[in-house]
Amino acid sequence: MRSAFLLFVSLALSVTAFPKQHLRRQDATLPATVPRKDPNPKARAAAVAARDEGFIYGPSLIGQAAFFPNGTLGNARTQHDMDLWAIDRATIDGFVAKDVEAVSAALAANGGLKTIDDYAKVLYEGQWKNSNPRGTSPGIMTNYTQDLLFSMERLSLNPYSLRALKRHEPLPFQVDSKVTSKVAGASLKQLQDDGKLFFIDYRWQANLTKTQMEPKRYGAAVSAYFFIHPRTSDFLPLAIKTNTGADLVYTPLDSANDWLLAKLMFNVNDMFHSQMSHLVMTHDVSEAVHQAALHTLSEDHPVMLILERHMVQGYSARIVGEWLCFNPDGHWDQLMYINNIGCRDYVTDTWPTLGRYQANYLHPQFEARGLIDKHGKHPFKSFPFWDDATEIHAGYKAFFKTFVNSYYPSEADLAADHEIKNWFIEATKNAKVFDFPKTVNKDTLIEVLTHFGFLVSVGHHALNGGDPVGSKATLPFHATALFAPVPETKGVTDLLPFLPSAKQAVHYIAFIASFNRQFYQNDNRTMINAYVDDPLLARLNGPTKKAAQTFFKSMKGLSNKIRARTFDKKGLSNGVPFVYRALDPDFIPFICAV
Repeated sequence: MRSAFLLFVSLALSVTAFPKQHLRRQDATLPATVPRKDPNPKARAAAVAARDEGFIYGPSLIGQAAFFPNGTLGNARTQHDMDLWAIDRATIDGFVAKDVEAVSAALAANGGLKTIDDYAKVLYEGQWKNSNPRGTSPGIMTNYTQDLLFSMERLSLNPYSLRALKRHEPLPFQVDSKVTSKVAGASLKQLQDDGKLFFIDYRWQANLTKTQMEPKRYGAAVSAYFFIHPRTSDFLPLAIKTNTGADLVYTPLDSANDWLLAKLMFNVNDMFHSQMSHLVMTHDVSEAVHQAALHTLSEDHPVMLILERHMVQGYSARIVGEWLCFNPDGHWDQLMYINNIGCRDYVTDTWPTLGRYQANYLHPQFEARGLIDKHGKHPFKSFPFWDDATEIHAGYKAFFKTFVNSYYPSEADLAADHEIKNWFIEATKNAKVFDFPKTVNKDTLIEVLTHFGFLVSVGHHALNGGDPVGSKATLPFHATALFAPVPETKGVTDLLPFLPSAKQAVHYIAFIASFNRQFYQNDNRTMINAYVDDPLLARLNGPTKKAAQTFFKSMKGLSNKIRARTFDKKGLSNGVPFVYRALDPDFIPFICAV
């Protein structure tokens, strides 16, 4: 394992240095300007034309989604981003290598993983101190058998697959009425009619190519009901259907082992969804929008400075994916149930939907799935993701409202900016961003920039980045595959055969830990610092700098609030039996860090 991670480092450091090119047309310390205020418009236009010629839309990576930069400038840009990534990756790989040695020694002393409890104790307690010094989220390792933890993960760790069942749509599957009456105090139809029945559908995973590598791995393609309890208002699981083999329907009334196994099967599918959907909806989308800007916006444009701030290392992600994650026999094939081919097919299939820009704005998307109403109100007793995400979203929107209004006092001022107009046209016409606005006004520009900032920070790190190693990717409850076939009948007495071996488990945790960037807080690369402490951003105007300080203070306040969370007398934190901290603005980066 140590040698595998040292190989990561050697691969990264073998990248040749980015050629020293001063691509800026003018002194990079001068104030950013919109086109109509540039004292040398001809030189500016020539520089934009040169960039347009030097950046070429190349073939997509990891499936057919966003184009990838080619051409003289495109290749130089991706090389530069890889060089920056290599520095960070060498740091984290050194941490991971030390941790692998320590946990391997603990496993040897324990004689391996002999019980399910060993997964939590031996693999995690006192381990991963270097690569994940903040440890696992309190409660995630001790309360994983609770139904409330399992269901509330849908409203916190991965809220992007849950939807409310509409009142008149056909029920996806049936559950024995006696079971629903005992578990939920109502029938499925009653729950549906009252707007209290929710659904997650992973049946599509049955059609994706599975790994053939050893050790053999298995999985279901589950669908599941969740509900709001009519009496307690708790959000709870109701049933999980395997849709494979004997096509069993599990409920909380089954034996403890059977029901826990059903939730494990669900989490295998959920892990695939969260990790692969984040690739499409954050990396692919942000790259496509940014590439359009590279072809149309001057390096001196204030919008370009903002986009560049959020795209540090941005073009390293899919190269790293091709090298280390989704290459044949790479980490994904070694660890997951669905292989690299299935991953690529998923990207291609979902790009037209997950890649939609306006439809995936925070409020419209969650409203479309019935999780909030048109006023932004949700029906749940607690919705941790929504509470934190909307506070961050509001912070971004306030910042960009000041930013846009300060550079464009009137709509006529914005209409006079041909670079912004060309960016919007380019995004749709050549960059092929689905559902990007076709016309621009101040409100539209504010929304576009707000969504971009939100995507690369909250959208990315809610699902990927440094959070999974301490929450949604923790063993034994969040596995990447089953290691025994899906049962044909109920009555499982031993869950250990379904879990990864010690070797697989260490590889998995090390892989997930390698995405963490805990050291970003020490060098001001967390989200609270998105618009401060950068020479380029110092070129922005006075009102924007003031708004940046307001953003910093508001996000620092949210960070302090999240870090102060603890359990109440009922053993809950924000209505959840673990401490939800995924969206801490002073932990997550303001970029799609890989």
